[in-house]
This record gives sequence, structure tokens and C-alpha cells, in this order.
Amino acid sequence: MILIDASTRWSHVCLFLTRNVAFVILLAQIIKLKTQFPDNLMKTIRLDNAGDFQSQAFRHYCMSIGITIEHYVPHVSTQNSMAESLIKHIQLITRPLIMGTKLPTSVYEHAVLHASSIIRYKFTVYHEHSLVQLILGQQPNISHLRIFCCAVYVLISPPNKTKMSPQQKLKIYVGFNSLSIIKYLEPLTGDLFTAHFADCHFDEAVFPPLGGDKKPIQKE
Repeated sequence: MILIDASTRWSHVCLFLTRNVAFVILLAQIIKLKTQFPDNLMKTIRLDNAGDFQSQAFRHYCMSIGITIEHYVPHVSTQNSMAESLIKHIQLITRPLIMGTKLPTSVYEHAVLHASSIIRYKFTVYHEHSLVQLILGQQPNISHLRIFCCAVYVLISPPNKTKMSPQQKLKIYVGFNSLSIIKYLEPLTGDLFTAHFADCHFDEAVFPPLGGDKKPIQKE
């Protein structure tokens, strides 16, 4: 699911396994935006005609906070050209991200989310500033950006290490949640975890394979 602000072109991408959670995710995002930007009122939401958003409870909630619900005409994709354009843009970025790694296409979802995140730091033809600067009102900090799927050495938690054992372990960087929190994959299992950016060391010239080596690289 893609959410786009028609004024700034700020976007948010949500991935889910079943469409049954679409309504809940959209509702949570509305509440989050109202909390983060209390001075910017959300007046109208335009949706496709999917049954996920036909809930009377959703309509009543939006009416109670002054939001008007509009639906596009079925089977007319040109009405939703902004979302269609963003989808193509994300796909154009996602493919090279995966091709530059040693990972299978199963990391596609992580590449999509990372692509949607870095788009916000780009300048657009619609504005003189990046989307991040338009939303936050200040120059964006890009010091936390790293090459997708590069090697990252994550600090091992105290219960799992000793004074003589390695202090960091090799992981696979797949994006970030914020300036201070990164996302990484465990090479052996493919499980997703988070870590503090300040506790990590990156090697952007190395791209570990998913599945790990017989002797994983460790950094002391």
C-alpha cells in the first residue's frame, strides 16, 4: 500500500501479507500523521475502490475528525497517476539495488522499503527541496545512508560475549528506521533485526551472501 501527500509528494510504503490488515495500517498511519504534524490538517483522502476501505467504521472515524473520503472511478488508472508513477519509480530503483548484491530476490521487500526511503532525500521536479526538507523544514542529514546490503558489523550484546570473544558480528545492512536505528539481516537465517547506528561499523565494499559462509567473518 502506498500513501502519498498530494501537496509535497511525500510518500509512505507499507507491505503486508494479506489485504485484511490494510484498513488497520491506514488508520494507524492517519493517527501517526496527526500526532507528528498537529498543525497540518488532513482534509481529504482519495482511495481506490478496493473493498478493504469500504468499512463503515473507517468512514465514521474520518467524518468525526473532519476528513472527507473520496474514491476513484473503477478501472481508470489515469486518475491515480501519482501513485502509478511512484510505483514505477520505486521499481526502477529496487532492481539495481538487488542486482548489486549477492542476495536472492527474496530480499525484494527490503529493497522496496529502502528505495521508498531514499526517494525522500532526492530533489524532485515539483519542488526546489527534497521531500525530507519540505516535511521537517531543515536540511536532511544523510550521514546514516549506506549502500544497500553491504556488510555491517553489529555489536554483540553482553550476555552473548566475553572479554576474549569477538565484540562484533557480521550482518547484512538492508536499510534504516531513523537516523539512529538501522535494519539488518542475519546472514544464516535471513531474519530481520535492528541495531543502533552508533554501535555499528560498515564495510561498503563487501556484500555478504544470504546463508553465510562456513566461517563467518568476525571483527574484534
